[in-house]
Amino acid sequence: MRNGISVTGLSEFVNEIKEDAAEGIAKYGVQLDWQSGTRSKVTTLPMSIGPHTISRDFSWEIDEPRQLLGCNHAPNPQEYLLSGVGACILVGFAVGASVLEIQLESLQVTVRGELNLAGFLDIDPQASVPFTELQYCIQVSGDGSDEQFELLRQTALKQSPNAMTIMKGATVNGELIINK
Repeated sequence: MRNGISVTGLSEFVNEIKEDAAEGIAKYGVQLDWQSGTRSKVTTLPMSIGPHTISRDFSWEIDEPRQLLGCNHAPNPQEYLLSGVGACILVGFAVGASVLEIQLESLQVTVRGELNLAGFLDIDPQASVPFTELQYCIQVSGDGSDEQFELLRQTALKQSPNAMTIMKGATVNGELIINK
């Protein structure tokens, strides 16, 4: 165990995936239920890793600040998106440090982004709707060398599903079901 991560458990899981690639397929889902205004309640759906279904019984709220017509009761969708990217980088960094037998003393990831609301509000057709750039900063202390920490930074970013989804994009498909 290093940094609260079972390196042995990770090694065993890696071997399972090497033996059967289907063991490494993870599926996630959330359901959002509108509450009022810009507020919604999010509930996790069961996830699967390989053939195993895992109960995920978590919920949280999303809202906008008053300036964006919300009631400021919870983080907004963009803050959750940024936190998802930052958390994924943090997990990769902590796991990588553990594998390299680096003991962390502290680890902090900050992620920032900027939106042009003129695009979202369809005021300016030339204005970008998505974030055009995300900036992250990793602050770390521990018994690793500068070179090891830089390697961990590069690896954590390269192996972060959330960061890679943002950087490379993902196809978004959907459907509309109208209940009458």
